[in-house]
Amino acid sequence: MKEALAFLLKLLGKIALVALILFAATFALYITNGENKLIYYVIRPFLNKHYDAQVRDKRIV
Repeated sequence: MKEALAFLLKLLGKIALVALILFAATFALYITNGENKLIYYVIRPFLNKHYDAQVRDKRIV
């Protein structure tokens, strides 16, 4: 019984540590506005290249 409880406490400790690290990483990303910088500098150029390469057969009058 004590062995199972010790194993459970170790497991919960590791889960809590991982959760804390993930929280710190997402908090740092939020504080530095990293998600918007990622979208602006990485994703947007790919989308612009994709949409600029499309053939347009209708014109706006």
